[in-house]
Amino acid sequence: MPQLERDLKQALELSQDIFRLAGEKQWSELQQLDQRRMQLLESIFNDPALIRDRVFEERIEQILALNERTVAICEEARDAVMEDGKRVRLGKEAIQAYRKQSQD
Repeated sequence: MPQLERDLKQALELSQDIFRLAGEKQWSELQQLDQRRMQLLESIFNDPALIRDRVFEERIEQILALNERTVAICEEARDAVMEDGKRVRLGKEAIQAYRKQSQD
């Protein structure tokens, strides 16, 4: 198996693992794998002759599709964290208002 195919296969496998970790909300592990995947993809893209390869196109399309699904999961999680933060802030404000009222 040529090096390009091995690298693309590994990048796809990393993308699948990243997608799985996003679903499991394993953010630190996801970040580590994403860094490895980015380094691998950068090395692949450094050879412009490889970009014309059919296997390259197919694998990159698969990686992009997984990446889009992963981003959607991450955005949902981010929104949920922001909502939780708002609730915590409102709770703190309510406690402060109650304390102020009970001191007066």
